[in-house]
Amino acid sequence: MNILDNISILVLSVSLWTGRKKLRQEDLKLADGSELPPQKLASLGSKRVMDPAALAPFATFKRRAERAVLSVGTRFLSGYAVPVEKLDGLMAELDLIKKEYEAAKTEFLSEYDKTVQDWKEQNPGWEEVIARAVEPAEYVGGQLAFKVQTFNINPVEGHETGLETEINGLADQLRHEVRQQAQRTWDDSFRGKLEVGQKTVRPVRAMLDKIEGLVFLEPGLNELVTGIRSTLATLPKAGPIKGADFAALCGAIHLLGNIPEARDIAEHLPVEEAPEEVPAEELETSEESTEIEIIPDLPYVPQFEEAPTEWF
Repeated sequence: MNILDNISILVLSVSLWTGRKKLRQEDLKLADGSELPPQKLASLGSKRVMDPAALAPFATFKRRAERAVLSVGTRFLSGYAVPVEKLDGLMAELDLIKKEYEAAKTEFLSEYDKTVQDWKEQNPGWEEVIARAVEPAEYVGGQLAFKVQTFNINPVEGHETGLETEINGLADQLRHEVRQQAQRTWDDSFRGKLEVGQKTVRPVRAMLDKIEGLVFLEPGLNELVTGIRSTLATLPKAGPIKGADFAALCGAIHLLGNIPEARDIAEHLPVEEAPEEVPAEELETSEESTEIEIIPDLPYVPQFEEAPTEWF
């Protein structure tokens, strides 16, 4: 199977304007006799010409677009390799984000002068410093852009080696991205817990969906996906996930991310054992408490085979 027949290349370019300008010596209010270090030793840094909160939405749009692309594709060359069958759905999602980006840009530019003036008022005594650094709204509008390009590639006959090397690295890149996502999921939702909610299963399913869409990069990953999906199918559909179910979910996270802590929980999760019923006559004569006993190191039996180390 020719991998290039199954992928399209997508280049996402979402440019931002930082709202910062270089801080100059004349911007500083120095006491008499004060001296700045030479430029070769230290730089003055930058100054903000407006409230960073006014620009925050554009960074959010960029992150949303990148997450959308990485949910189905993997980084390749200067863009992303996206399965052909996933491209239409991805482009529809990116079009929606772009429309929101453009609407926010229009609103931002319409309020540009007021936003700058508000920033001056929030920083009394520094109005002239801000004014010297302000760019025209037309310039700022040109810095804010949301662009998407898609195309297919083929090597030049007789010079295929470089592209083949990049293509052969796609499976490794996919594994790397899944490991990163598994680690983030563990850190954000699992670390330090012995039970989780239903929402924590979503990122695991998302990782499996991504692997399935790109499984032609390494068909052997099908076995891993099938095994983890079988495990997820046994989990409760409502309420907290705990006990043996939590251990099974931790096992899945370990397989995706090689997370030793997750594996330890999967194999040695302590569980609570219900107290034995004690005859009434013993209760009357005994002063000892009937606390629930904690049974440590309960072995966890995986519901699917451990993935070979060369996978993840």
